[in-house]
Amino acid sequence: MKQNGILVSITASRSKGDIVYKVECSSEITNEEFEYYLGEIVNGICEWKHNICEENIRSYKGVIAEKKK
Repeated sequence: MKQNGILVSITASRSKGDIVYKVECSSEITNEEFEYYLGEIVNGICEWKHNICEENIRSYKGVIAEKKK
């Protein structure tokens, strides 16, 4: 990721009939920076598509893999 200046990348794609997502970050940023950038990305999406983030949306379902030790 260093070669093209990307710090954080989020991708959604289709794979074998599933929709999968991938989040990557540069090894040059700290966990705190990564968390900040993700938060800012979400805030930007909420400004762009405000109906996605309205307060009346109370539930969302997704699957998160267990944290690796």
